[in-house]
Amino acid sequence: MQALNLNSGTRTLAIGYGASKCGEFAFEAAFAVAIVSVTEADLLLIGMVYFFRYLPSAVFSPMGGWLADNCNRKRTLLLVEVTKSILALSFFALFSLSTPALVALIGLAMIMTALDCLYVPTFRAYFPDIVEKERLPSVNSAIQVVEDAASIIGPLVFSAGVLLLSREAAFLFFAACLVVSAFSIATLAPGRSSPRQVFDVRSVVRDAASSVNKLRASNAPLFAVICCTTICAMFATSLIRFILPASVLEHFASEAAVGYVLSLLAAGTVLGSLLYTRFNKRTTAQQVLRYWALYGALFFLAAVLLQFSDVLFLVILFIVGFVGAFVDIAIVTNIQCLSKDREVGRNFSLYYFTAVLGDAVSGLVACFVFVLAGPATFLWMTLMLFIAPLRWTLKSAGHRKGQS
Repeated sequence: MQALNLNSGTRTLAIGYGASKCGEFAFEAAFAVAIVSVTEADLLLIGMVYFFRYLPSAVFSPMGGWLADNCNRKRTLLLVEVTKSILALSFFALFSLSTPALVALIGLAMIMTALDCLYVPTFRAYFPDIVEKERLPSVNSAIQVVEDAASIIGPLVFSAGVLLLSREAAFLFFAACLVVSAFSIATLAPGRSSPRQVFDVRSVVRDAASSVNKLRASNAPLFAVICCTTICAMFATSLIRFILPASVLEHFASEAAVGYVLSLLAAGTVLGSLLYTRFNKRTTAQQVLRYWALYGALFFLAAVLLQFSDVLFLVILFIVGFVGAFVDIAIVTNIQCLSKDREVGRNFSLYYFTAVLGDAVSGLVACFVFVLAGPATFLWMTLMLFIAPLRWTLKSAGHRKGQS
């Protein structure tokens, strides 16, 4: 955590990010439970909801990359947080007044996704301007600790809200956290300025699409990281966002249990984030691939153990969170270190575009698996998450063997 005290910029970004994430994780728990309730736990319908929720990434992720590389980053972050706070209040009003229509929930969630697509590349592109390159792994590890601590606090706030007030209180908490984040960002010094390119929607989207092929030819390690993450996100997102909460809700018969289990998962990620630099003296693309495979294997084991032992299920889920932190930090560090100057924002937007596209497709994949597997969807989705990265891990192992 000392890495966040390098300068005022890292501290300010960490404070704003921590506040924003606390509210976001409370919101995600509340949104997942709300969707499960509105759809009456129909995984087929839930999958469609999450497909449409993440669909805006196809347009807004390239825009986020352009904003990160060409516009005032402080202003972008501030405007996004203020707009999201208004959106959070809209969720609160929608649930407080009546039982909301599913279409209205999907519409608001799509706007939230669009705003996230603008926020993430700008936030991540800030650090290479204010931190030396060799310190980026430590800073990323510390930021991951902040995010993971928030992922414990958020679900716990949701659980407390369910027990003491109502599920809707989480949306109000999200709005308050975003206001705190906005005030923090307002004190931030502007990022490094660079020559501004003219914004053209068609050219931005076209360049984002063509950059995939360019990246494959010029930066194969980073291409493997992004491509593998996209495929794995097709399974991981649906597992974390709604399959795990739905399975926990069904197994423990308690909405509060969803918050507790997600907090336990997050506790594992906090420990993993704290110990990342101790286990990883150097971050490489191959580490991302190996950690994805291990993450899937452990998640599959947790799904199996849920049927036999609650205690062992919770223990393995904690370890899943631990490895998940390694995955997240290694991905971000690879993008920052392997990107050329003035390509950090674009590569982050490309990563976010492909990852969120995987998030969107995850809804359709979950629908398809549910049709085939029914109640065993949790088991089958974790198995597919384990299998997904094997192509890259085996290819990487064969490449190293050939070199030796």
